[in-house]
Amino acid sequence: MLFQKDNQVLSLKEFQSLTGAPWVSKLFFDPKIYPKLLKTAQKLKRAGEISLAQLWLGRYFQKELFLLKDPDVAIRWLNSVLGWGVIALRDFRKMEFITEYSGLVRKSVRRDRKNAYCFEYPIASGVKTSYTIDALEQGGLARYINHSSNPNLQSSLATLEDVGHIILYTKKAIAKGDQLCYDYGPDYWAGRPAPVPL
Repeated sequence: MLFQKDNQVLSLKEFQSLTGAPWVSKLFFDPKIYPKLLKTAQKLKRAGEISLAQLWLGRYFQKELFLLKDPDVAIRWLNSVLGWGVIALRDFRKMEFITEYSGLVRKSVRRDRKNAYCFEYPIASGVKTSYTIDALEQGGLARYINHSSNPNLQSSLATLEDVGHIILYTKKAIAKGDQLCYDYGPDYWAGRPAPVPL
């Protein structure tokens, strides 16, 4: 993985200093809530409420979720309107794992609706929770992937060892040099200006 601004390659330390966000490549949990989340996930699994699709995705991408290897991409400063973006450094096939939405899993609070770096932390598809993945003060690759209404990545819930992961994988082939993007969804844009088309 490369970090680039103004045709300069940055070290991870320089990039973190520039963005003000420490790099984390996986979820970490508020220790007060982790046992409760795990117990809830196990209960939902026994009740058959965790979908076969999310269990299948967890198994299909288990190696990638355990290893968390950086994909062949560059996080690049695009411009003052879009900010940072993620560019493919090689061709990607359909159904390749790109990253997990990483950050601190914690209780949701009202102000999260204004935080552009929060993602609801679901345990099961269609089951609302009062938890969020907060990547405002720390985060990984997904934090820098831009929105598109015609995305080349798919965000999905994958469950592995009773832990839910929001993953991003390629929904179609992506050519070297293309920007990676996913659809942030209508909830994200409620109360925000319309997105800039990519």
